[in-house]
Amino acid sequence: MKLSKYHLTTDVLDDVDMPNKRIIFSTRSGISFLLDEPIYQNLLINEFSNIEEETIESFKSCELLVDADEDEYLKILTENRETTEDVNVLSMTIQPSANCQLGCHYCGQKHTKDYAKDDIIELYLKRIIHFLDNDTKYTGLNIIWYGGEPLTGLSSIRSASSKFTELCESRGLNYSATMVTNGLSLKPKLFEELVSKHNVKHFQITLDATAESHDTRRVTKDGRKPTFDLIVKNIKDITATDFYNSNDAHISIRINIDKTNHHLVDDFIDFIKDQGLGQKVSLTFAPIVDWGGNDAGKDGLSNQMFADKEIEWMLRCFENNIKINKLLPKRTFYACMVERKDSEVYDAFGNIYTCWEFPYTDTYAEGNSLIGNLKDDYSTFNPNPTLRDWTNVLDSGTTWCKTCLHLPVCGGACPKSWHEGTPACPSFKYNFKDKLLLDYYIRQKNLEKV
Repeated sequence: MKLSKYHLTTDVLDDVDMPNKRIIFSTRSGISFLLDEPIYQNLLINEFSNIEEETIESFKSCELLVDADEDEYLKILTENRETTEDVNVLSMTIQPSANCQLGCHYCGQKHTKDYAKDDIIELYLKRIIHFLDNDTKYTGLNIIWYGGEPLTGLSSIRSASSKFTELCESRGLNYSATMVTNGLSLKPKLFEELVSKHNVKHFQITLDATAESHDTRRVTKDGRKPTFDLIVKNIKDITATDFYNSNDAHISIRINIDKTNHHLVDDFIDFIKDQGLGQKVSLTFAPIVDWGGNDAGKDGLSNQMFADKEIEWMLRCFENNIKINKLLPKRTFYACMVERKDSEVYDAFGNIYTCWEFPYTDTYAEGNSLIGNLKDDYSTFNPNPTLRDWTNVLDSGTTWCKTCLHLPVCGGACPKSWHEGTPACPSFKYNFKDKLLLDYYIRQKNLEKV
């Protein structure tokens, strides 16, 4: 046996009243342990005789200890390739509308008042059936409704969703959906319809910190009107209903952050607490980056600064009993949908892409980024569209992912960012010690509640 190279640890935790202990995290399994410092020192020199057998077995099960002669990188890559091929839920992203009410400065899309007509919806269905008929491994279908703003194509969602539901029922498949929406049109009655009739179980809504920031960025195209209060009212009205509290549908609030609004995030967290939303929604902190070559990331925080601020925000959420998303990463077998040949993005015109940031942009809307159009013969489709070869790019060593200890829980992160020359390393790489400790505190707090 040997200690896996794919592990991370905190420093010794003497200064937080855990003397001679540290937390170790296996990036091969996404599991962490609090352990005594002498045990860790023995692991470092592969000396296992002084470690209890039960502890040894635990370390083996989470892949902290692996076979001495194992090529760990090759093992990770093999698992990734095999798992990517064996995913049994067919997942498609559909952008039913090319329109959006908002004119956010960092959005790379060019919007038009177009939405998916009946003929395009039939082609969505035909393409999904094509995948289902060519592989019997699928047990479910998942749709991600994206945009533009998907709710500006509500009639298309209703029509397509009913067809997908009927298809899945006829084949004994599970059907589920998620939605990324600006929240402007998401009233309680519509929320209930989307959940109960169209099986949308998760909604991501963006609020860019407080109204002071949000209403200078996420404003309407028509008159640059503010939207913060309207969206917050929708969220509060929805989460106050018995329907929301008795169903498993969930709202997650995303905060897009750069140098111009990072100082307002603490106030926004306090606002969420004061509005009584802390346990009704969850928060995600996201850096603003370039989109389609629009240079939106010019005011972005450095990776280290974002990571430092993020842990402060997460700690503030913990102290105020507010839910947060993705504290510790899990084992990742593929970076994102671009690696899966059975995962595609369809826009309102029937164009097919590998990445949901490609449609409606000047940079990626055509050329090699395009797989094809649903109206065309499938035999004419581009077999090697942009980003689809990400696993081979990673294996080639043209990024530093091949030698990075975070690879099993990162997968290289966003292939599009790498493609654009912007390393996509997640914040966890820069603040994992603090996140491991915060995760430990949260788990201990949850144990106290039992």
